[in-house]
Amino acid sequence: MVDCLLSLDERLKNTYYAYQDILAAIKRKDVTRLNSLLEQKYTNISGYMKTTLKTTKDNKEYVTNAVKYGYTNGLVEGFNNKIKAIKRVVFGYRSFYNFRNRILISCDLISIEKRCA
Repeated sequence: MVDCLLSLDERLKNTYYAYQDILAAIKRKDVTRLNSLLEQKYTNISGYMKTTLKTTKDNKEYVTNAVKYGYTNGLVEGFNNKIKAIKRVVFGYRSFYNFRNRILISCDLISIEKRCA
């Protein structure tokens, strides 16, 4: 199906292969290949891909660091998002202590002991 669609439009084909080459270099963590692909002059690709390549070139140092090292701040961003959601839901907690405990429990950072009645 992909081959059929790519055969219909040359610009789509060039854009697709440029994207796949860059994606493969990122997956293999091949920084030299990625840099050579970013410096390559592409012809007849979509405007969106040109914009993406320009932005990636402008931030090449950060992109290569992200490819080279596997560190991410995704976990921290997830916690921040969860805290903001809790903040919206529990608007009006009088005690910061209770608010803090709600966050810690929701993020599974502490557990609740069940008490017998």
